[in-house]
Amino acid sequence: QSSHQGYTQNMAIEQKIPGESENSVQVPRSIFDRDIVPPVAKFTLPEAGGRIASTSQLAYCLSLLPPSSISREGLSTYEYDWSRAKENDPDEQRRLRTMATDVVRAFIRDELKTSVVVAEIVNLAAVLDQDEFRKLTEVFIDGIEQSLLLKIHLLDGLAHLIRNASMGNLDSDDLVKILEVLSMRLKGTHWQSSQHTYQLAVTVSQVLDSMVDCQVKGVEPELLLQPLSEYLMKLQESSVPSLVYQAAYAYQALQYVPDDETILQATLRRTGMVVQGISGIVSAVKSLDLGEFIGGLQSIQEGLSNAGKAAAAIKDAYKNVKSLSESGKGVLETLQEGFSFTRKSAWYPALRGLDILLQEGRFAEFEKLIRESPCRLDPAFQWGVCQRLGELAANSFWDVNTRQHAVSFLGEMYTDDAQWGKQPDIKQWILLIIGELTESSEGIVANRAKSLLQDFETDGDPQKQACYQASIKETRSPILLKTVLPSPHGPSLTECVQNIPDVETPLRQLKWERLRDRGTDVYISPRAKINASAKEDFDLTSKVLEFLKSNKK
Repeated sequence: QSSHQGYTQNMAIEQKIPGESENSVQVPRSIFDRDIVPPVAKFTLPEAGGRIASTSQLAYCLSLLPPSSISREGLSTYEYDWSRAKENDPDEQRRLRTMATDVVRAFIRDELKTSVVVAEIVNLAAVLDQDEFRKLTEVFIDGIEQSLLLKIHLLDGLAHLIRNASMGNLDSDDLVKILEVLSMRLKGTHWQSSQHTYQLAVTVSQVLDSMVDCQVKGVEPELLLQPLSEYLMKLQESSVPSLVYQAAYAYQALQYVPDDETILQATLRRTGMVVQGISGIVSAVKSLDLGEFIGGLQSIQEGLSNAGKAAAAIKDAYKNVKSLSESGKGVLETLQEGFSFTRKSAWYPALRGLDILLQEGRFAEFEKLIRESPCRLDPAFQWGVCQRLGELAANSFWDVNTRQHAVSFLGEMYTDDAQWGKQPDIKQWILLIIGELTESSEGIVANRAKSLLQDFETDGDPQKQACYQASIKETRSPILLKTVLPSPHGPSLTECVQNIPDVETPLRQLKWERLRDRGTDVYISPRAKINASAKEDFDLTSKVLEFLKSNKK
């Protein structure tokens, strides 16, 4: 809570926007009341030579092998003792690492590469060495590039690999080549196929995010970045708001990828100015200095607004943001008019900062950044915030209270027009997310979402009633929230590489034989002896019947 000093309940903050005097807002009581240790899936740690039950368990064990990147404070005594014991057991280390290599090989040999197998193999993303990781990534890229029909689960898997890659496992050249393949596939996909185009845009965004983080340089704009940029701008013609937003997000990420000579960099050099880069902002978040991070967002806007002709455009743009929040103009119309397709915006790095805070469970600062960001009224920023809140609420790995808080935050953004504006597309996006949570979540979280929908149904505001009725009539969009990849069912890759005998086939054969022979039952009459030492036996049935007919009974 020390990092949360100065942020008290019911305090008023000054919200300053470039080109405007002041925009004071009253901050309501905070929703996320505490930080949470990020959830980690834990498994039983095997003895030396012990059986590994799943690929997830294998990844967990590998993450604890020396040299482990996990701090001592992040381990339980049980985990720490197991890790220390493996320091003196090189044979066990070798066995587990060899098993991971064998699992990768088994995946490569698998011809179908179903969604279940993909969900299993990506568990190893963070624990593979560089050669294994690059080979695995190459397999995903080949599958995407060469398949006649686009396989969405391969795109999901590639995005997961990139998002969870260990430091150094992907270099700048790798990312550029991956982006080339995805760009070609994106351009070859009919843009009216919104689900495929959307998923490709999501994966392209993941690659661009990684390129920003790695500070990729030397990319020839005319060969890759410019054609991709032009195609993303074409996607703004789509009638699907989530696709337009994702294209805008990818376009913004593209603007933050360093290259040898951009118009923006040339302008800043001539004016003698230096704008803080995204990498500096992200590092500020990681160093727990949220104030510096928010200042960095502000410096982007101020730096751009002073860079020659950009000044008037930025000023007008932020005037438009304020008017949009008051007039109720939609995010789709805003994005289609080019608001996020013509210049750098602060909402992209702001969303990246939110992602880092979410990953670290720093929810108090997560909420503070949303409320105090200089782009808090930007429709694209609000769209991204709602998406992240929905994914947090849908993620069963987090505790129930945190997930309920995420639903409550969505409810506030829907009802509080004074704080969040009146953009109808944002309101409808929130309704779609909460509607999805009533079906995809369970227990308390689903009930909280249903309760909110009931409140929204009786809201007397005519504009909100129109949004609510429209959301009921609208067909549920297949493009909603990122969810956890499905858990493997049936024999896993790890079981296969451990040469565990297949008992299922013999059991099925035995069952079939028993069922086949059931119609040819043979009766064997019981026999008995006078006593245990008697040599002769007799038919017991006849003796019993004889006894029942006699007077002896």
